[in-house]
Amino acid sequence: MSQKTIARLLMAAGVMAGLGIIIVFGVYLPVDAGYLKDMYPEYAPLYWPGLAGLWCIAALFLLGLWEYFQVCLHIGREQSFCRENVRSLGRIALYMALGGILWLGGIFAPGLLFHLSIGPAWIVFFLCALASFALGILAWGLGKLLHKAVALQEENDLTV
Repeated sequence: MSQKTIARLLMAAGVMAGLGIIIVFGVYLPVDAGYLKDMYPEYAPLYWPGLAGLWCIAALFLLGLWEYFQVCLHIGREQSFCRENVRSLGRIALYMALGGILWLGGIFAPGLLFHLSIGPAWIVFFLCALASFALGILAWGLGKLLHKAVALQEENDLTV
């Protein structure tokens, strides 16, 4: 399988992930939050701050996806082992870590600011935080491995 084919498949997966982010954070969660606001008026003060937090998380995920597409473009150009990809993976790790922190904020902020409990939703938020941190650690680890590969490639290029 050629590098261009691999890059196209990776980009197709990224497009699917992007559509998922847009649908979940842009359509489903705002509609669901509106229903919850109507059903539980005591949670109404959380509606706009909650949506703002969710949209910040979505923005971080989309920024990470942008960096992912940059990596895919380099793979398609047969430049898999380059410093730009190392930097992109570092940024992805940072965005995912910040997203995880925001998910954790979604667990604790309602209780601290509004003296409200978010009930069973904390489990979902906690799992989302864990997934975000896991993706960040994965990107960070891949960035470290790629950094070593770039150093070896540069050394080999100098030898030739």
